[in-house]
Amino acid sequence: MALASAGDGAATFMSELGRNGNSHARWNKICDKFETYCNRGGAALIASFIGFILLLIITVMSITKLLKPNRINHAP
Repeated sequence: MALASAGDGAATFMSELGRNGNSHARWNKICDKFETYCNRGGAALIASFIGFILLLIITVMSITKLLKPNRINHAP
């Protein structure tokens, strides 16, 4: 979970850097030259965040299922 979140955060930061550049570090923006590449990268980021949300939902469902008491074994 943490690895997926860190990967999404790093990819988002790098895409923002490619789109806007960094004048302080003298890094030029590249998305004005490679617009199709940046658009596909943005779509990949959206897909990655959707995958992360699905992973989060599955994790929460698994935790609640593990914490719920098993009523079959506790029958009187």
